Amino acid sequence: MCLAIPQKITKIKNQKAITADNDVLDCSLVPVKIGDWVLEQNDLIIAKITSRQARDMIHLYFPNF
Repeated sequence: MCLAIPQKITKIKNQKAITADNDVLDCSLVPVKIGDWVLEQNDLIIAKITSRQARDMIHLYFPNF
């Protein structure tokens, strides 16, 4: 089982999205814009999510965060 990580997009360049953590993700499958929250798995964006969903997932994965 793989874990999908919520990430916030800060830059987009040539079908690559850069996150707040400076990860470079392939965004060719899901159209995104700067400021979107996404689920990332293996450097690929698999879905867009709301900021509330991202917050809930972060608190679930990292309860002391």
